[in-house]
Amino acid sequence: MAKKIIWDNLYTDLPTHVAVALRTARLKPEQIILKEDGELMAIEGIKEEDLDSIRAIYNADSIAIPTKEEVKEAEAKEEVIEEAKKNARKVVARKRSNKYKTMAKAIKKDELYSVANAVAILAKLSKASKLKTVELHLNTRETGLRGELKLPHSTGKDIKIAIFSDEVAAKITANTIDFDILLCTPADMPKIARFAKILGPKGLMPNPKSGTVTEHPEERAKQLAGGGTLPYKTEAKFPIIHLNLGSITQKNDDLVDNINEAIKSINVTKIKSAYLSCTHTPSVKLAISNI
Repeated sequence: MAKKIIWDNLYTDLPTHVAVALRTARLKPEQIILKEDGELMAIEGIKEEDLDSIRAIYNADSIAIPTKEEVKEAEAKEEVIEEAKKNARKVVARKRSNKYKTMAKAIKKDELYSVANAVAILAKLSKASKLKTVELHLNTRETGLRGELKLPHSTGKDIKIAIFSDEVAAKITANTIDFDILLCTPADMPKIARFAKILGPKGLMPNPKSGTVTEHPEERAKQLAGGGTLPYKTEAKFPIIHLNLGSITQKNDDLVDNINEAIKSINVTKIKSAYLSCTHTPSVKLAISNI
């Protein structure tokens, strides 16, 4: 039988108004670390200045990780989990096409490539492909990294930006999400709260730290539409950042500039390893120590 939660005993280490808000929302401590900042701010009573106190106490390092015995016990009680495990064993390893295998031969797995060389290699490999987006994948030393890149060149991608309104709310309700970035004003946050479960997993929940919550959304939209401004953040549960930095059909020098600037801005010391790929091509490991 599940242990009953005594809500009044939780969050005594936080400011009173924050504790009351979290208890009222029936948010468990282990759920907090999975929430985006915007989702927490969507809770009535939680303000931007409260985030630091919450994150300082309730983070991945402070929440106890279940032991193997506890995990096994939980799995034994959950038929769905057990069935999923059985099905997982039946999954056949992904088979690569002959085309992919041929491309892979042009890349040495154990070699670190300069950004310029990596771009040149991918330009050759992607000639036969219709989809040519250049993708930078970073394994970082921690989760929770977020910010905004000011790239020297456009990414060449048309970014669909929406400003929260009744019409946008109706689209979200109908699960018709046709935008890449959602902007709103601070006053809109309570209205967006009910969409947190839809927008959060898609990385579309407005957040003041990423500049998507602003008093002047129209001006912010024009800034982002230029293509040289690019928000970034690690995945919710993993220290990984994925960025699309342009098309391989752009000038090689422009792509190299964008990639170098992205790595510099995020900070080389916060990155364990970096890989560059083009849509449907193998990845190339980058030498980033001298960037």
